[in-house]
Amino acid sequence: MITILRFLRGYIDLAISGSLPETFLNIMTNSGISVWNIKSREGVIYCRTLVPNYRYICRLSRRKNVRVRVRHKHGVPFFLYRNKKRVGIFIGTVCFVLIFTILSKFIWYVDIYGNENISYSRARKTMEDLGVYEGAYKEFGSLRDLQNKALMLFGDVSWITINTEGSTAEVKITEAAEESRDDKEKHYNIMAKCGGQIIRADVQKGMPYVSAGDAVTEGSLLIGGFVQTDSGSTILDTAQGTIWAKTEHSERIALPKQKVYHAYEDSFVTRQNADLFGLKLPLEMKCLSPDMQKMSFYTESSLDFKGKTAPVSLIKEHIFYIDTNREEIAEELAEREFTAEMSLLELFSYSDKKITDRNIARSVDDDYFYYDIKYSCEEDIGQRDEILFDEDPSY
Repeated sequence: MITILRFLRGYIDLAISGSLPETFLNIMTNSGISVWNIKSREGVIYCRTLVPNYRYICRLSRRKNVRVRVRHKHGVPFFLYRNKKRVGIFIGTVCFVLIFTILSKFIWYVDIYGNENISYSRARKTMEDLGVYEGAYKEFGSLRDLQNKALMLFGDVSWITINTEGSTAEVKITEAAEESRDDKEKHYNIMAKCGGQIIRADVQKGMPYVSAGDAVTEGSLLIGGFVQTDSGSTILDTAQGTIWAKTEHSERIALPKQKVYHAYEDSFVTRQNADLFGLKLPLEMKCLSPDMQKMSFYTESSLDFKGKTAPVSLIKEHIFYIDTNREEIAEELAEREFTAEMSLLELFSYSDKKITDRNIARSVDDDYFYYDIKYSCEEDIGQRDEILFDEDPSY
């Protein structure tokens, strides 16, 4: 900081020679004159001092029979004096200060953090809708009102803090905690997640509503979440048990008669663009073939300054040409692909079911092979459903 102040005021390099220059230096310091970078070489003392001290040093040197010579001049006053006829420098300086002042009134970096379950893209889009984005005017009005609007838009957060520091807007998201009510305080029925015919009902707790041979539909009550006491009263509890039933499910697998292959060519085109304060400027103008399919990949490198990302970046667009080929699929190959697709379907969608039978119906049209599968299964069709009460009934 001291160096900057000295540069703004201007300072000079002095060479002090003559009789007893060391004594003269002591007289200077005792008189309150600030000197630094003191060196002595071959009877001459070199030092630095501020410009306003020079006249007093000259008067003092004539009385003490010492010669004082200015070797170098530094600082803003000398720069302005040397360039006083160069009007362009002063105009440029004024324009720089004005532009810097104007740009400091805008947001050039938005730092969003604290979001774990909320995606960054959603958080960024929501803040853009509220007017917080790169290039936005920094005077948002009341930050409290902005935070309340953000809470309403997100809906699933407990608090949002928005602060501005310089040209950076910091958005801290505090996500809502999960339900605080303990699961032990809840009570559940067991309902049917799909229709079927009951095979057996293994009830550990609760009131059974079905037995072997009954037919049920989706949403039917299987086990009630309450028990009957010896005194005849009914109390709430959580239903527990397994309800096995015969079920049927239908699936359709469609395979195209033509398979499309995309191949990337070895050569690609790279174009560079600059992103300056949210304005994208092309740096290269390369012509592309209009007849071929293309796919682009982007890489962006931003300018960082002391851990802060500046609103200036270089964007490279890598453009690959795609060659498209089509191949007719024979029925034998379609059968093999269907077998593989069916295996994956049963692995991921029917792993919790016992498949007792499957019927496959095949059909075809101009574009697709169709395979309709009807599964007969045995599975546990029960699922928990919380018992809810109206805390303030209107009756």
